[in-house]
Amino acid sequence: MSNEADLELPRSIRRGPKITIACECGEKRYLSYGERWACEKCGRTWNTRRIPLEEYAELRRTQLRYRRVPVVIAAVSLVCVVAFIVIGKALGGLLIVAFAATSWSMFGHPFYKRRYREQLAKVPTWKIEPE
Repeated sequence: MSNEADLELPRSIRRGPKITIACECGEKRYLSYGERWACEKCGRTWNTRRIPLEEYAELRRTQLRYRRVPVVIAAVSLVCVVAFIVIGKALGGLLIVAFAATSWSMFGHPFYKRRYREQLAKVPTWKIEPE
C-alpha cells in the first residue's frame, strides 16, 4: 500500500485490528484495512477496502473504548504507589495496589471481558470476495 493511500485513512483506522483473509486455496493472511493481497498459490487478489469504512471504524471504536479502563487503572495504581512512597508509607501503597489488582482480576476483569466479547459479537463480520 502506498503512503498516499495510507494518508487518506483516519489514523485510528490505520492502526486498527488486522483483518483475516482466508483464500479458497488454503492460504491465510492478516492485513490492515486498505491493504491488497495477491495469493501466491492461486493468484486471486483480495482488497480489504471492500469492507465498509464505517463498519470497520465501529469495530475500532469498540476496541479502543474497552482498552481505556485497564490503562486508567494502571495509571491510578502507579500514582498511588508513587504517592505512598513520597509520604513514606511505601509498604501501605504496595499493599493497597496489590489488593486492588487482586480484586480486579477476580471480580472486575471477568465481567469486563464478558461485556467486551458481547460488544464484539454485535460488530458485523464480512465475507470479502476476490477481485
